[in-house]
Amino acid sequence: MSVSNYDYPEDEFDVGDDDGPVPVGVHRAQVPRWRSWVPLLAIIVIAQALAWGAVTLFLNGAGGSGSSGAASSSQPAQSGQAGGNKNAGNKNADNKADNAGNKGGAASAKPSASASPSGNVDFTTRVTVANGTNTDGLAKGASEKLTNGGFTAVEVIPGIYENAEPAKSTVYFSSPQARTAAEEIGKRLGISNVVEGTADNTQDAPIAVILRDDYKPQ
Repeated sequence: MSVSNYDYPEDEFDVGDDDGPVPVGVHRAQVPRWRSWVPLLAIIVIAQALAWGAVTLFLNGAGGSGSSGAASSSQPAQSGQAGGNKNAGNKNADNKADNAGNKGGAASAKPSASASPSGNVDFTTRVTVANGTNTDGLAKGASEKLTNGGFTAVEVIPGIYENAEPAKSTVYFSSPQARTAAEEIGKRLGISNVVEGTADNTQDAPIAVILRDDYKPQ
């Protein structure tokens, strides 16, 4: 088909080689304007993501430091508490030991008191002391020894005891109730002859001590 027989009007594609080169890309659609903003938007999104990541890392790092600081600060507190508990435990143990020692001391002291021969002695029992020798001051010395030993009612019979009996130093007690005190007096003065009875001229005292030449002051 020749150009002259072409029924349609001539356009740019009907231009011949003699008319010059045919324009290239004249039918491309125009690029939308929003596409030029895509790279900028991508940069903004990436920058925000990086900033968010940096802030998160910073906060995590600060939180870790705070946790470690709290842990380290709690350690001394726990150590101090443990030390306080230990000291408290030591104090409790010491108190228990002291109480046990006191109880032990009381327990050991109690038998010794009950075992003492003077445990039931009535130190208020009236006692008279007579000197049946020619040694001056013998009765006074014996009475002072008994007084210093706790007896509170000791009397010295004046002068020399003239009766022939007893032949040796003797402690008389007039009733069974005075036996314990009489035996204690015999031990204090070193007199082994302790008998129940009475002696003349002893002022009727519950306990009477007659000293003879066999008496040796201790």
